[in-house]
Order: sequence, then C-alpha cells, then structure tokens
Amino acid sequence: MNLWRENRRKLKNLLDEKNASALVLTGRSNIIYATGVRDPSGILVLSEKCGDFIIVPLLDYHRIQDKIPNDMEVYAFYRGGEKGVEADIPAKKLVEGTPIEALSKLLDACKEKVIADLGAASYATGKSLVEKLAAEDAASSISKIRMVKSDAEIELIKEAAKLADKAFSQALKLLGEGVSEAELASEIYSLIVRGGGWDVAFPTIVAFYSNTAYPHHSPGTDKLSVEGPVLIDWGAVFSGYRSDATRTLWWGSKATGQFMKHLEDVVEAVNAALDVLGPGVVAGDVDNAARTVLRRKGLAKYFIHGLGHGVGLDVHEEPYLRPASKTVLEPGMIVTIEPGIYMPGLYGIRVEDLVLVTKTGFKPLTSLPHIIA
Repeated sequence: MNLWRENRRKLKNLLDEKNASALVLTGRSNIIYATGVRDPSGILVLSEKCGDFIIVPLLDYHRIQDKIPNDMEVYAFYRGGEKGVEADIPAKKLVEGTPIEALSKLLDACKEKVIADLGAASYATGKSLVEKLAAEDAASSISKIRMVKSDAEIELIKEAAKLADKAFSQALKLLGEGVSEAELASEIYSLIVRGGGWDVAFPTIVAFYSNTAYPHHSPGTDKLSVEGPVLIDWGAVFSGYRSDATRTLWWGSKATGQFMKHLEDVVEAVNAALDVLGPGVVAGDVDNAARTVLRRKGLAKYFIHGLGHGVGLDVHEEPYLRPASKTVLEPGMIVTIEPGIYMPGLYGIRVEDLVLVTKTGFKPLTSLPHIIA
C-alpha cells in the first residue's frame, strides 16, 4: 500500500532536517506507521546509506518477512537463552548479540549520527540506544509528523469509526435486565472483530449506575436490574488506525429530571467546543469553550480531564485539547471532543465525538446522535 511508503518518506525527511545517518524506531505504532505490519515487533531502521530494515526476534522472522514491504530487509536476533536454537533462515539474516548489539553491527556503515524515538522505547532500550549509539531523541519531531493525517490515513480512521458505530448500534440490542457490563463489552469486541476490525481500540468501558462516575471504569459483573444510566466508551482498529467515541444513555423509561438536564448540559458543552474548532485555533481555546459552558452550569468541578486528544495509530496522541495546550490546530488533525461530568456515588455523563479538522472547520467522523433515546 502506498500509504506506508509515503509515511516512511515523511519520517526519512528527518534525516536531512537533523543531518542524521539513521532513524531508529521502536514501539508498535511507529512500526505500523512505516510498514503497515499488524502486531509488529523488534526495531526498525530507516537510512539512506544502510537501507530500510527491521530486526526482530527469531520466532517472528518468517511472519514479518511475509508481511513487510518488499523493499525492506528483515534480520533476526536470538533472545536471551535462545543461542543454540537452529533456525531455518539465511545465515546472513541472523545477527548475534542483544537487540542493540545486533543493531549496532547492522548500522556499522552509518553510525555518524543516529536519531530515535526515545519516547516510544522502553527504559532499557532507550538507555542502550543513547549509551551505545549516542542516539539523539526525535520523539517530538515524529509526533508532529504523525499529528497531521494524510487522506489515506483519514479514510482508514473513517472506516474504524464506521465499524465502531455499527457495533455500538447492534450491541444496544443486548441491553436488558440481567445483562452485565462485561457481557456488553464482550459483545462490542465480538461485533468489531467479526466486522473486519483488527481489535477494539482500547479496553471498552461499559459502566452501569454509579460506576459511570469513574472515567476509566473497568467492566465487571454488575447487571442491569432497575432503570438508570449506562456509559459506553469504545472504539475500533481498522488496518492499524483507531476510533474513539462515548455515549451516555438512560436504560429504562424515558430519562427526565436531573439526569436529562445534565446530559443536555454536556451536549451543550460539546456543541460549544465544535463552534470554536477549526484550523488556526489554539487547542486550549477549544477546551475553554466547553469548560465555560459547564462552569456557567455550576458543573466545572465535575469536569476533571482535558477536553480531548488526537487519535490515529494510538488512541491517545498529539494534539491534546487541554486548558494549557498551545498547539495550533491544522487541517488533517483528528481529535476527540469529550466533555464529561462525574459525580461520585451518583452518576457520570460523557459524550465524545471523533472529528476531523478541515480547511474550513471540522467534519464529524462519529455518526451517532448525542442523545440516545
């Protein structure tokens, strides 16, 4: 797919910008960004002089070899204690030593200046890259590249959002007396995977009753028995790219009273943020628009997180829409708008849309109504 080649080109532009000889990438999302390989492992290198290659554990060699773009090389290393295992791969493709030692050998001809996404590396790997290869951190530059999505990336995220919306609508049919949070979460997972998704974008949040007041509740054995609030936060992965949305509804008779008023207040905050959202707008100003609505309603103290975040190969990535964020929004950025209020012991309400920043404003990628009847 040309998308992966184009993504690699964007990353390799950093070599000239930083006068570097090699870019070292770790982290699943970085490697997917450059290769499109599902569930990748190992360490990826982009270099004009040494070529583009990935070094993976021995047991992953054939899988990655089959899936990687054909203009990239694949090498394997032994994991700890595996030396002596016979391998049905070309001898020149097996490099001995720890991953960083093996990497150092493969980079022998282009070690002049190595840059790396140290933010995506484990502590041990990052430390070794700095100590053994004098790698300089390029995490912020890589984040800026990935923040603005290409047309092809946008289409994949649209597909993820469409798949997630369909799964949500189908899963609502399961809502009924006796169903548990965990059962509903499992149904959403099943519908997404059966619909062609790689996975759910993150562990699905299903919360009933007072559990809705926990922003990151883990679904458990609580079951629907009497009418009350239900919060669902879910997303899908499609070809590596993710979606994210939340809806809060009332199960049982038609919602009225305080809950309905608070739900309408949160929806008003969503719309206030969308009224501001667009290219050239400071991310913190979008957060402020939603927060101002909830402050006017006397609910600001219950809005205990930022308004939103970028979504792409990771479900949380730049830009972040928080009160102090100075990032200027650009066309091609995809972000969530998700104000919420959380009242411990009572209920929580969050309404989250996934939206694309366009040249003239924004385009919603979530198709569901804000208030689910």
